Amino acid sequence: MEVFEYNRSVDAFSDPIFRYILKQIKDEDLSKDIVQESFIKLWERVDQIEYAKAKSWLFKTAYRTM
Repeated sequence: MEVFEYNRSVDAFSDPIFRYILKQIKDEDLSKDIVQESFIKLWERVDQIEYAKAKSWLFKTAYRTM
């Protein structure tokens, strides 16, 4: 994944992931932290993950982090 694709992932997926986590745990601050941590983990593996799989990888990572 290229850096611009990572940035596109942040723009496209941060809000849906936040809403998904918030619905599960009902804590806004903790939900924001989980989303941020998920994107940090994605950044650490940016060379290993394809952009086409980023959405599912992020949702799975956020779920496991939750």
